Amino acid sequence: MQKGKDSPADMTIPIPGNFFISLLDKEGFVERFPFNKLLRNDINGLIVIMISGGEGCLKINDKEYTTQAGTLISLLPFHLIENHYVSDNFSCNYLLYRFDFMADFPFVLKSEISERIGNKPYLILNPDEYEHLNEFYSFISKQYNRYDHPSREEIIKAQLFSFIAELSFIYSRQTLRLSTNRQDQIVDDFFRLLHAHHKKERNLSFYADKLCMTTKYLSQILKQATGHSLYRWVSDFSLQEAKILLKSSEMSVLQISEELNYPNSSFFARFFKKNTGLTPLQFRNSKRDHATKEK
Repeated sequence: MQKGKDSPADMTIPIPGNFFISLLDKEGFVERFPFNKLLRNDINGLIVIMISGGEGCLKINDKEYTTQAGTLISLLPFHLIENHYVSDNFSCNYLLYRFDFMADFPFVLKSEISERIGNKPYLILNPDEYEHLNEFYSFISKQYNRYDHPSREEIIKAQLFSFIAELSFIYSRQTLRLSTNRQDQIVDDFFRLLHAHHKKERNLSFYADKLCMTTKYLSQILKQATGHSLYRWVSDFSLQEAKILLKSSEMSVLQISEELNYPNSSFFARFFKKNTGLTPLQFRNSKRDHATKEK
């Protein structure tokens, strides 16, 4: 390969907008990553490739990797990738987003997680990790193709937030090498509880009691594994659910506060403004004003 003859434009991975997700077969993957052509991620964002079938051989940042179903590849800005081979039955889930696309979310990709991806862009997922990420891919992909939904982008962002949180946890678990399998299981169980109960349960002791430990100990484990405390995770999941309801429903602020089990609408409004800088109605109206201008 004659790397020196490629112009910067020739080296750039094709980027369709601020966000893109698709299931790619061999033809679709080769279209984006031609054989023996060095490409660079020139967006200020993340590209995630999860192999779902077939085999391949990819060179990432000058290191060659063999891929198979369950392989996860994450490309940060300026990462290099070169496609040497993919089998005829190759398939993958392909997702990319610019960091600006998620600018209104509190923490999208922490600096230490970015560092871990930088040091280890290639992971082999266990069956549970693959299943969890694949569920996110499937749901986000369905929302991505609902072009007639008025809150399509906001729903995608909320689900992408959860996807990245799960991705961050996987990188934390695989690179931090927590001392026992028990700690891994605690974090797994916590996120399952949080996904199931975050609409109704914001009491930290609820999650700690379910896991038979103190809130302080659970928070310490989460902080070590994910970089964020128990309070931060519970608050942010509730906040994202509130944003979805404000954008995609006609429910009143009172109804939303009741739906999410806040003591009253005033408490909910204070919580929302503290975390977003806007009241719930200001947030709802700002999004509608933006949509009107786009039309």
